[in-house]
Amino acid sequence: MTREARTLGARLVDLVVDNWSLKLISLAVAIVLYTLLHGGSDSQRTIDVDVIAQMPHDPARVLLTTLPPHVNVTVQGPRGLLDELPTTIDPMTLDLTREPQAIRFEDVPVKLPTGVKRLHVSPAFLALRWDARTSKKVRVEAFFNAPPEGLAVKSLSVEPAAVTVTGPKSHLDQIQRVRTTALDLSRARPGAHKVALPLDVLSAPELSGVELEAQTVDVKYELAFEEKTRTFPNIPVLALKGKGVTLRPQKVTVVATCPPRRAEELSGEAIVPKIDLESLGPDFAKKGPEEADVKVELPGCSDVSVSPPRVAVSR
Repeated sequence: MTREARTLGARLVDLVVDNWSLKLISLAVAIVLYTLLHGGSDSQRTIDVDVIAQMPHDPARVLLTTLPPHVNVTVQGPRGLLDELPTTIDPMTLDLTREPQAIRFEDVPVKLPTGVKRLHVSPAFLALRWDARTSKKVRVEAFFNAPPEGLAVKSLSVEPAAVTVTGPKSHLDQIQRVRTTALDLSRARPGAHKVALPLDVLSAPELSGVELEAQTVDVKYELAFEEKTRTFPNIPVLALKGKGVTLRPQKVTVVATCPPRRAEELSGEAIVPKIDLESLGPDFAKKGPEEADVKVELPGCSDVSVSPPRVAVSR
């Protein structure tokens, strides 16, 4: 072997032996990476990708369609890469500044690691609806359940009586009034009351996506004993100790205001309008007809009126 050949062989040995530990580590890392990238066949996996949107700059425009919070992206690649792929990656950004009529999610880019490709996206397509954003005033209606038996709501008022609602025009066209949440009167007592009630936006679908000027309103009301008024015409007038006297008119109309149950119990036969001739004195009507008050007693009623209230009495 020549001297030149020995020198070349020594150089090769030195090249292999020099820093052998680093070379061994590099070789091991290369083997591991190769195994991760090429070990096994390609596989598929579905991941969730969040969705964010860039809305139009014009505040008078509003999107009616609800965007999905995320889409499902099916990807394909080496099993090793897919196993390391995080369940969430960079969000999918939708450019809606020009008010597109639809979104093709398949065309929106998604950042994926090298070696992983996107197969399909679900949903793949979404139609969009846009509308003008506007405002209008609507009246507020107080909502309450039935009060205890015998009581009725009187002098009900709401402050403010109307509120401004803002939202899509197509939604506002359906709104004629806004109701309060239910006021519980089941244990309420008679008298004047004032309470702040929230406006009910949950039970009205047309209020979805609509902003209210106020969230609560003041409701004033009075609870009074419930009454019912009945009218009884042509009731004969009875003259006590009035033998031989003439009454004009002989019949009157009686109007009674009572609690509902008491009012229903009344009947014309049980109502007796009376005049007391003794109150006129022993010499009444000697010089001509005299007037006497007609009285009616109806226990349990708050008001009883007679028409006419006086009748002429003559002998």
